[in-house]
Amino acid sequence: MRIKIMDITPLNEQTPTKYEFAAKSFRALPNPFGEYSESSKNPVVYECYVEIQDLPSDFPMETNPREQSLTTQVAKSIKESLETDLGNFQIKNRGIVVSAESVVFNTRSSVITINMTDIDVHGNIDGGHTYRIILDNRGDIADPRYVRLEIIIGAEDFFQDLAKARNTSVQVKDNSIAELEKKFELIKEPLKDVQGIDLNKHIAFKENEASKRISVENIISILYNFNIDDFSDAERQPVSTYSQKSYCLKQYVKFHNEMGESEDSKKSNPFYKMKKIIPEILTLYDHIELTLNEKYRESDGKGRYGALKGVQSKKEGSHATFKTEVLDKDLEFKSPRSFVLPILSSFRALVAKDENGLYKFEANPFEYYDHLGAQMIKNTVERSRTLGNNPNALGKDTGHWRDLYNLVDLEYKKHLINRLIEESKTSNLQ
Repeated sequence: MRIKIMDITPLNEQTPTKYEFAAKSFRALPNPFGEYSESSKNPVVYECYVEIQDLPSDFPMETNPREQSLTTQVAKSIKESLETDLGNFQIKNRGIVVSAESVVFNTRSSVITINMTDIDVHGNIDGGHTYRIILDNRGDIADPRYVRLEIIIGAEDFFQDLAKARNTSVQVKDNSIAELEKKFELIKEPLKDVQGIDLNKHIAFKENEASKRISVENIISILYNFNIDDFSDAERQPVSTYSQKSYCLKQYVKFHNEMGESEDSKKSNPFYKMKKIIPEILTLYDHIELTLNEKYRESDGKGRYGALKGVQSKKEGSHATFKTEVLDKDLEFKSPRSFVLPILSSFRALVAKDENGLYKFEANPFEYYDHLGAQMIKNTVERSRTLGNNPNALGKDTGHWRDLYNLVDLEYKKHLINRLIEESKTSNLQ
């Protein structure tokens, strides 16, 4: 006898992905608010036990909010339990949760059939670490092992919230949830071309993306320095970009949630407003990091930049390499972020809004840095010394951020005054 538990018209025109494998103790947990139907899409939960050797090896993982790191203590504990807990692994482990379009169980053959039609909403939601560890280690396990599999039908409309709620044993970081909810699409377009590099390929938008060299949290913290809606003058300084990177990310998500994604509403989002200057901001950050050593030599011909507290330099015989944070360029010395960010942030004084409300640079920040950079790093080093050569204290010193901002702001105002004087002279001659 074959019992058809669920058979629903496909959600889209994709060819369904079908998984057929043996299962034990299959059961349904009917929704107390009613059955799943086309008019009443109440999700339904099914669960069973699956022998690890029968578990499909290609469940979609796009629906899981985080990449899997197998080096954590949690991952090591799961692996140890899999290897040693004969008969109890399926009880001790939380199991694997998947979202699917439909599920069918054949009571005669004890074979389960799961259909997934859209990898954006169907696939692994929770238990990604358990899944990866089973796939990586089951070849070395001869004795039977079972894992609990939970299948949820009808969760397409809220699978992001479901994934967020289920991933609570080890807290999922805000960036993983934001990436799952496609909230970073706002900045991904301008990130496609930063000095000819598609930075999206190098940014870890989700946690545990070990192959990516820069986190989206770092990118957001850099960009947040140019939020002139919240930091319009010298009085308020974005010190949180150094001291609280996670706060900057929370603000990014908050703006996205409050202002939405429609063309009209998102125009109020500071990160939307800065989209035209995002490549320039990131290039400037990289340029500052790359040239601080040179600017320090300009300001102090005798001093050794590598001897400053917080600056990393290569030790004799070491093969260590230093790279700029954004564009991955070779560095002789690695500067602390507390040196770079306040200098970068000062060029917010050159930003204004165009006729469409988008941010723009009123003057070339690279020219201003070329002119003021030596003074900026000199002020930075002197301020650090007054704080006991403590780079961390320097990064949190609002007064230092304000002084650098005022330096750029004053220089720009001098430029405007000089331009007015020249225009007045030309006008008088005519």
